[in-house]
Amino acid sequence: MNRSTNFLRIISWLQQTYRETGRVRERHRSGCPLAKSHTDDCFVVNSALWNRMMNATQLQAHLREVRGTPLSRQTIRNCLHLRGLHRRHRFAWAREHFCWTRDQWASVLFSDES
Repeated sequence: MNRSTNFLRIISWLQQTYRETGRVRERHRSGCPLAKSHTDDCFVVNSALWNRMMNATQLQAHLREVRGTPLSRQTIRNCLHLRGLHRRHRFAWAREHFCWTRDQWASVLFSDES
């Protein structure tokens, strides 16, 4: 399906919706409402960019303290994942540590956080 076909389907849907309801607003959908707003989403992303060392738990506490929004750690992780920030941060970390020697790596303690 190309863009013009998709555009025509949208126009057709809008016309039909207007005829049926007298307005062009989406009907209520079932399911759980979103836990975060667009503003919360932007705040989480900007906080993660400014404080690169903060994990999801710290971002959660920061969001609750500043905005008063209670989001789960998983919601914050999903938000960052959708924006591709985890990938960028991992790549930046790998670039920063690319030339480390064995002695430097010997002082690192790796652990499984799960």
